[in-house]
Amino acid sequence: MKKIIINLLKFALVVGILYYYISSDQLNFELLFLYGENLIILLIVLAVLGLWVVSLAAMRWWLLLRAIGLRVPVKRAILLTWIGNFFNATLPGAVSGDFVKGYYIIRSQEKEGKTPAATTLLIDRLIGLFGLIVMAFFALIFNLDLILSQAKLLPFVWTITIFFLGTILFYAIVLFPFKEGKDPFILLLKKLPGRQLTVKVYVAFKSYQHQKSTLAITLLISIILHISVAFLFFQIAQMIGVTELNLGLQFFIMPVGLISIALPIAPGGVGVGHAVFAMLYGVIGISGGADIFNLYYFPQFAVFLLGGIPYLLYSGEYHLPQEKKSGEEEESLEETNSKTSENTSTAS
Repeated sequence: MKKIIINLLKFALVVGILYYYISSDQLNFELLFLYGENLIILLIVLAVLGLWVVSLAAMRWWLLLRAIGLRVPVKRAILLTWIGNFFNATLPGAVSGDFVKGYYIIRSQEKEGKTPAATTLLIDRLIGLFGLIVMAFFALIFNLDLILSQAKLLPFVWTITIFFLGTILFYAIVLFPFKEGKDPFILLLKKLPGRQLTVKVYVAFKSYQHQKSTLAITLLISIILHISVAFLFFQIAQMIGVTELNLGLQFFIMPVGLISIALPIAPGGVGVGHAVFAMLYGVIGISGGADIFNLYYFPQFAVFLLGGIPYLLYSGEYHLPQEKKSGEEEESLEETNSKTSENTSTAS
């Protein structure tokens, strides 16, 4: 009952936000017809999202699995990424795409490999988040005068700077070779609120201590993935006539926006994403932020729906569990789902 009430409140929030922006003429769904007049841009958006972004996301997860000795075929990682995106687009509740991916990957592992397999989902999400932070920070550094000239962006400048320093510190701590049983940060985390989650996250990342190349490559993949999405936002803005938007500002705003909609209120950030991007573009004096996000959201939604094709084609192998799972497996899935659901973004 509690989950039903929470999902109903989320749905009401999304509907309320969309109603506000539509009634105030800040969101115009008729602009979607512009894709009919700009088929090249539509094809580029679909190709980048469907062929490039999904493939990069699958490769990032596959590298994390391989680094801890889980020899999952690349094809399986790609299929599970597609299927996970399908459920992310259609089921915003407890059965998220990460839950589905977690179930499939855990089921294929021996008993001793189930927990590491599940934690790769959490690490994958967090590396996606770190990629957004790093991208926003370097966009800030390379366009410092331009961004600082926008006085209303200063709170975001400080926030991204603090997040970036925190990311660097986190990676440094993870890679530092503390002696077994003498890691001071585990002792510190155990004294803080939410210690069960934070300790598990830290220990999961610490398992990659000797996989420096994997951590570096997966972070680079995340940055490349997010840069690709930023170019899509820029092209969409140009298509609807927002020609005054500078590419440097776009590279800063887009990751800030995706970080802001990380909580899973609705699939792909619908509703909340419209509000966040309307605010961010408004901060730099550009109207139409909700429309830009809307024109990005619908092609992404269409691409994610394509994940239903491999799900149906391989329905014998990839299906949601109908019977109650064993206590250990169910516990692993619930823990993974609760943690990864807190760290989702539109492009991660």
